[in-house]
Amino acid sequence: MALTAFFMNDVFGSEGTVATTGPSGESNAGPLANALNDRPRQIWQTDSNAYYCIDAGTYIDIAEGGGPELSISLPFMNGTADQIATKMSNSMTSQSVAGLTYTVLYNPTTGKFRISATGTFSLLFATGTHASSGGVQPWLGFEKFDNTGRTQYDADEMRYGTDHWAVFDLGSAKGFTLGACILDGGADVNWNSASDSVVKLFGASTNLSSTERSKWVSGAAKSLTFSNRPNEDQNRIQVAFDTDGAAMGYRYWAFSWRYFDDDTFHAVGLLKALVRYGSSTRQVAQLKGHGLVDTTKALNVKSYYPTQSMLTWKAPLIFDNWEASDYRDVVTEVVRNGRAKGLVWALRWSKIADGTYDADDEADKGFLLWAALQQYGQDTYGGAASDYISGELTLEQVR
Repeated sequence: MALTAFFMNDVFGSEGTVATTGPSGESNAGPLANALNDRPRQIWQTDSNAYYCIDAGTYIDIAEGGGPELSISLPFMNGTADQIATKMSNSMTSQSVAGLTYTVLYNPTTGKFRISATGTFSLLFATGTHASSGGVQPWLGFEKFDNTGRTQYDADEMRYGTDHWAVFDLGSAKGFTLGACILDGGADVNWNSASDSVVKLFGASTNLSSTERSKWVSGAAKSLTFSNRPNEDQNRIQVAFDTDGAAMGYRYWAFSWRYFDDDTFHAVGLLKALVRYGSSTRQVAQLKGHGLVDTTKALNVKSYYPTQSMLTWKAPLIFDNWEASDYRDVVTEVVRNGRAKGLVWALRWSKIADGTYDADDEADKGFLLWAALQQYGQDTYGGAASDYISGELTLEQVR
């Protein structure tokens, strides 16, 4: 039997947690703090000059004049497009065999990088040693084919940043079960692409780096990948969890959304690390009245141009004769969480945790939601011959 669960008490946004981003990793108008509150339309965005985070050990393969291949090792680089361009210029020039001076520039009008030199050179993105992996071209927007015989080359695709990145110091090893996020972006964001849009959560007992993602990739004690973004637009929640939904207890965590596309808009509307509240034996009795709610005034002669409202999922939950201890540990805790705070609810959490059901499919059905308590009934307690409680909760999705 699948078991329901609620997830509350965010440790990322709790008092005592210290969160950091890289340089230009958050804007004044859209700080990281926006993603830590309970309102998904208040978004975390990078600075207007965007944020790039190029891993240490990344290469650019070139040939100077008619010479042999030269694999230039790039250092860890993060910051704005202009900062990345300057660091690349210095690295390429310092390792030049022919003594060429390289200039990398970013044009904010076109959104493209340009690589030029004081002599003829080739960019070996198709035939170079690092053509299959380890090349810098995804960050810069170059496709995987060689550029030869010229003194300058413009990228094939636009880039407006490549990363949303944040590191959290919880102050101590506080346990939680579920990471949850809601992402936003333009029409050209390559959602659910294994190479172009990857959302990760890393855990460790020490701060592996406040800025360098690759150190978390190689050294984290826990590495989680968020579920796919749901297909239906009404519910965009994505979740990350350990095997079988086990609780996790590390002091330091890093969130990473890395994207390689030419869209101008990337944002995080929600980022949570939540504690599970659920019974190990009982499920809700039924969902009566569960479904999408549309508050739009209908098109008719008196409402000729109605404005379409957002569709939201509504979930009335009935708990029938739960053991009193379970009921108080789960249902009563939801009531104590209050109506002014959000929570994640999963109807069939145990089956998501063991891999039977995919989280994105459950979200499309309205069985996995970022929601808030709307109404609750008074409990019915039967304690004469047994110790059981029945009751009701109504949740509604928060978008």
